[in-house]
Amino acid sequence: MKLKIHILSIIILVSLYNYFVQNGLEKTFSQTYFNYNDVKRPLPRCRTNETCDLLNCIGMPSGHAETASLFFFLLYFYKFIPLWVTLIFVLLFSMQRIIVNMHTISQVIVGSLLGLSYALLYKFFNLSVLGFITVIIIGILLSLLSIYKIDQKVHNQIPDWVNKSMYESIKKKQNVPLYIKVGSLYVNSTIQSRTFITWNQLEKYLDKIIKNIKTSGKKYDAVVGIKTGGAIISDYISLKLGLPNYKIKITRNEYNCNKSSIYTVDDIIKKNMSDKRGDFTICEGINDNLYGKNIILIDEMVTTGKTMEEAYNYLKEEKHVYNIYPVCLAFHKWRFKSNLYIDKVLDGTVIIWPWGYDN
Repeated sequence: MKLKIHILSIIILVSLYNYFVQNGLEKTFSQTYFNYNDVKRPLPRCRTNETCDLLNCIGMPSGHAETASLFFFLLYFYKFIPLWVTLIFVLLFSMQRIIVNMHTISQVIVGSLLGLSYALLYKFFNLSVLGFITVIIIGILLSLLSIYKIDQKVHNQIPDWVNKSMYESIKKKQNVPLYIKVGSLYVNSTIQSRTFITWNQLEKYLDKIIKNIKTSGKKYDAVVGIKTGGAIISDYISLKLGLPNYKIKITRNEYNCNKSSIYTVDDIIKKNMSDKRGDFTICEGINDNLYGKNIILIDEMVTTGKTMEEAYNYLKEEKHVYNIYPVCLAFHKWRFKSNLYIDKVLDGTVIIWPWGYDN
């Protein structure tokens, strides 16, 4: 009896790992190697340009069908249930995904076959640690293949509108250690957000911000970008609107104004999986007089809102600006903790920006 409970516990654990991690890595691979229209979910929300870079809009392979196949075939292999019960349950889970329009037939078939393949692999290694290590190696290989394709896009030519003073920072972010890149994909396999956006996508999103500013009828005197991502995109906004452009740097106290790429995965985890906000320091401020000015304050991504809040307070309390329009590209409303109103273009997070991995 104890042996049965032990085996069942292992089956549950490997099934959970497959659903929450391995399937996300498989979807990342599909996202980077295949046309979006061939691998997207058949959902209305996954048909827009704003969702085409979301990992949770990728349906190849179906995670539900894959995990169900893995779980029930392992139950069959270890004599918990007969084969006919296994096939019925796998079929029911697969049909449910198709009927509710969550996955296509091909996505369900591929998911079921992958689940069976993993079940056979675990059975071959008799549910040992070696079997689990083999699955992890497969996941790492999928990550490396995905990184190979993403890196080709990350190292594309930097647009002319990016200020050359940002090139050194961009180069550092493009060439972060491999474990940072792999770790980023593993994090996103769990949170299922935007894996990567290109420079062209970025410009289209920024054009929406510019359109909103122009149609608002409000007049602004300058743009302030928060380093590093916000400082890069502020170049585009200031160029299009013909406004002066300033850049500020705000860093958590523990980095002592010297954050390195080693903290990237830790940052992603804190931004997406915890409520830790920490204390921040203004590392690079603005020397010019902004008294009474109207300012566009921009950052690439807002999660808890702490960085944007610190920048807002700095501009109000130390630079004595009159009015501030806080705006960002990506906004994680579930993690947001500030009372500050921040306009945005996209809901959710972005793991890899066109300028690199290290946010």
